[in-house]
Amino acid sequence: FKSNQNCLVCAPSNSGKTVCAAFAILHMLTTNSDGKCVYVAPSDVIADATFSQLAALFGKILRKSMILRLTGETAPDLELLSAGKILVASVRQWDMLSRRWRQRKAVQAVTLMIFDELHFLGGELGPTLEVVISRTRFMSSQIGKTDDSGIVVRIVGLSASLANARDVGDWMGVPTKSLFNFSPK
Repeated sequence: FKSNQNCLVCAPSNSGKTVCAAFAILHMLTTNSDGKCVYVAPSDVIADATFSQLAALFGKILRKSMILRLTGETAPDLELLSAGKILVASVRQWDMLSRRWRQRKAVQAVTLMIFDELHFLGGELGPTLEVVISRTRFMSSQIGKTDDSGIVVRIVGLSASLANARDVGDWMGVPTKSLFNFSPK
C-alpha cells in the first residue's frame, strides 16, 4: 500500500488478489490527485465482473462517473479515459487504445496499470498481453516525469501461482521484495 514500486502477486483463485489491486488504487488516489488507473482484464466477461466489483468498492469514495468501463471504440474510449479515474478494459481494448500512446495525452496520463490473470500469458491472449505490458514499460521510460521511485506508470500484476514468477517479475520490472508467489497448495 505504501509503495509506488511495480508489484506481482501470484496466488490461487479466490485468495484476495483483487484486494491487493484495491489497495494499489487507494494508494494512487491518496498520493496522486491527478492519477488514473486502468485495470486490464483478459476478456470482456472478466472486465465486466471487475468493473462491477470496483464500482461497488469505490462508488462511495468517487462519483460513479469516475469509474468507467471502456467500450472498444477509440474516440468514445479516449473521452472516457480523459474523464475517469478508474477505468476497466479488456486486454484487446487497451491494446487498441494504447498503440498510438505518443499522440494520446489521455493514455500518457495513466499512472497505475493493473494486469489481471497474468497466467494467461501462455495462452491465446498471451501475445497481446505481452505487447501491452511491454508497451506500458516502454511508455513509462519515455514519458519523462518520475516520482521518487523513478517509475512513471506503476504496474501491478495479478496471477494464479506461477512456476516462472521470478522471470515474469523481472520482465515487468518488479523488484524482488515486491514479488509474491504463493503455492497453489
